[in-house]
Amino acid sequence: MPLKKIQSLNKQQTDKLAEYRDRWIKIGLSTDAADRPRAEAAIKQMYVSAGLEIPRKIVWCGSPLSQGLTRAIILDKRVGASVRDSVRASVGASVGASVRASVRASVGDSVWDSVGDSVRDSVRASVGASVRASVGASVGASVWDSVRDSVGDSVWDSVRASVWDSVWASVGASVRDSVRDSGYGQHDANWLAFYLFFREQCGLTAQTEKLTGYFEQAQTAGWYLPHQHICWVSERHHILVRDDRGRLHCETSPAVMYPDGWAIYAWHGVRVPANIIGERDKITVGSILKEQNTEVRRVMRNLYGNDRFMIDAGANEVDHAVEHGATLLALQLPGDPVEIRMMRLTCPSTGSVYFERVPPDVRTALEGLSWRFNVKPAEYQPDWQT
Repeated sequence: MPLKKIQSLNKQQTDKLAEYRDRWIKIGLSTDAADRPRAEAAIKQMYVSAGLEIPRKIVWCGSPLSQGLTRAIILDKRVGASVRDSVRASVGASVGASVRASVRASVGDSVWDSVGDSVRDSVRASVGASVRASVGASVGASVWDSVRDSVGDSVWDSVRASVWDSVWASVGASVRDSVRDSGYGQHDANWLAFYLFFREQCGLTAQTEKLTGYFEQAQTAGWYLPHQHICWVSERHHILVRDDRGRLHCETSPAVMYPDGWAIYAWHGVRVPANIIGERDKITVGSILKEQNTEVRRVMRNLYGNDRFMIDAGANEVDHAVEHGATLLALQLPGDPVEIRMMRLTCPSTGSVYFERVPPDVRTALEGLSWRFNVKPAEYQPDWQT
């Protein structure tokens, strides 16, 4: 233990912050195949650090979903309590808590905050918020969604009443719970990068010794589910596509895909059913209005074309500014908290018609025009309109 707290970083340490941030973002987003021998050695080391017996078997799965399903099938059998019990609290939470307390006691507030802002939070924004959260949410929903999208309403209702509810109580709930019980491997990059910086750059080797297996596992594999005597571990995603703001996004195929074929489709960060991406030409006004999720419905409107949708859905004409070739349209969709308001504008030189979204509190066409140019309605008096 250091004799006194580390109260500041020197220039060399400060210059290293960006290096750790960039390196661990790359780890968190890696699409390389898992290094199984290294990952298995790391998992065994993690058990030892937690004071647990090394697992007798490490089972590889193709994705976090199949990892959860495999565990659910095993736990649905009559197996011993030692196999049924998750040791996530021992392998993860308790180790993390002790390391946090030890490191926190060794550094001052300004150093803790500086490394947190520059490394932990930056990596979390790129990896945790955009990828891990989406993967976790998708694991719990994937069994339901994949079946629901493939059958008609009457078949769904009939089978659900007699089969689904009882199956969900055992297998489905276990798959959902696997997200909570998992360690996130490469998707734990944010907090691991944070502590590795203190270990390598600030000399806090003893304080972070229990995390050596975690550092290694995150660099070699995906999620893992630790139990006594057995640990399930997932391959990494081999496809990962994001937009220029770091959100999951792909216009033609899955934004995330794992080697076993499990995939997540997303449009600028919004998870959507596969058919919305693959069969966008089949999107109709009816299917948009039927969609209950407002974020998914917004994506469907964008793909259908907001201007086309306003017309086809029968938007109301609220107000006109004939001299400016502008009409204010409004449409209230079921479940949406505010109206959609758009301006229908006619170019005076070409006669072409186009649409622009305006805030829901715009009341007149003139207000909509003045909002576009950030002026008061009384000040909107252009000499020439183009």
